[in-house]
Amino acid sequence: MNEILDPVLGWTLSKVGDVATSSWGAYRLLFTPGFGEAQRDWLCRKRAAAAFYNARRTVPAYQEFLKQHSAEHPKAFDAIPPMDKETYIKKWPIEALCQGGRLPLRGAVIDESSGSSGTASNWVRGNAERTATRRLIQYSARSTFGDDSFVLLNCFALGPWATGMNVSMSLVDRCVLKSIGPDVAKVVATLKFLGSKYRYVITGYPPFLKILIDTADIDWKQYDVCAVVGGEGMSEPLRAALNKCFRKTISSFGASDLEINLAVETGFTIALRQAIAADPSLGRDLYGQEPLPMVFQYDPLNCLIESDDERSLLFTINRLENVSPRIRYNIHDRGVVRSMKFVRDILRDRGISLSVAEQTLELPLLFHWGRQNNAVGFYGCKITPEDIQHVILRVPALGSNVANFALHPFEDADANKRLELWLELERNVAMPETTDLDAVVWRELAAVNQDFRESIKMIPAGRAPTIKLFPFGQSPMSGQDIRVKKQYIV
Repeated sequence: MNEILDPVLGWTLSKVGDVATSSWGAYRLLFTPGFGEAQRDWLCRKRAAAAFYNARRTVPAYQEFLKQHSAEHPKAFDAIPPMDKETYIKKWPIEALCQGGRLPLRGAVIDESSGSSGTASNWVRGNAERTATRRLIQYSARSTFGDDSFVLLNCFALGPWATGMNVSMSLVDRCVLKSIGPDVAKVVATLKFLGSKYRYVITGYPPFLKILIDTADIDWKQYDVCAVVGGEGMSEPLRAALNKCFRKTISSFGASDLEINLAVETGFTIALRQAIAADPSLGRDLYGQEPLPMVFQYDPLNCLIESDDERSLLFTINRLENVSPRIRYNIHDRGVVRSMKFVRDILRDRGISLSVAEQTLELPLLFHWGRQNNAVGFYGCKITPEDIQHVILRVPALGSNVANFALHPFEDADANKRLELWLELERNVAMPETTDLDAVVWRELAAVNQDFRESIKMIPAGRAPTIKLFPFGQSPMSGQDIRVKKQYIV
């Protein structure tokens, strides 16, 4: 976006967008093939500019933030300084971050996120934005699971945490809801109590769902169960493992700093990601020399997503009603955005036709590599938790025998860069023979991560990455709170 919009016109266009997304029929019409991708993009950017003007006018902290950056009157949208948790959220009281400089008198919810750092952050959300979020989540559910009702077993953490409570509040009038939290025994008891005559959707973090299928005493073939995961990436081998029990498994992308369900996997993105996994050169055409990302589609009227020179994702929530606005907010995730036309042209030029059961909506695509600090650099390559997840599930000696894992980068006494993969075994699993385990694991990692495949050739003898095994409950990863995201880098 290279222009700043007149505030009055911006407000008008913002309201036009709200009306256009207020009903399911109008919403689907906006994103049917051939409707006008360029026009939707134009409206998205105008709504983002309107959100900037509104925040500048009403939010004391944002007014001071712009002054500190000498950016009260930017000439272009990309001249607006990005904000993040350290430079914006933590520098002002929660009231100053809100429109009008105060918390709403009623109808607001304060939830929190602890993330992998364990330090709680608080987020205030007003009634209007929760209504908008609820509507968009329901649209996503209808697009994914159809119009018929289902029983939702919400296994995200409950209590003050953002994701679990917002999922429950958003879908309660779309389905039959039971908020369980991450408790395998309660999931099994509920399925057995209600029986196999219902459709089920189970939501939760990927590690919990893997524990569920590994330990649940239930015949999954008797049940119609789909799964929605969130909070972290998911490898294709993990999806395949989950789909041995579930009809399908999709991932939803969100951030407590912003809102849940900002983007979601669709039949098209899953097929595209699997095509990239089978032919990495397709990925190079789509986004360059990077490992396999998660691939989502998102609603550009709801959110403008940009990517800076370092591929940090910047988010602007395109709504004037949000109590605490986010303008070009950097959550320090890496990714890039591509239009549907760009992706279709690449596929056409390569002669690739993706087999997708449902209609493909003309939504832009987000290629997402996760948190910038959630990958380990080693001899010029980047190793992600998704890579390790892939390896564990592909190595027979590991698979369901591993309870936790983490990458441990360090320097030895001679300042040489070293890397250990820590694996905590499940309860009552014997320590396996390690004679060739190292070779098998790193060979599998080289198969999935092409940069590692080249980097491993440069590593001197004696400095190759190693594996360290721990009995259950005796590793540095033991005792992590299952209600929050796991820590994969130590």
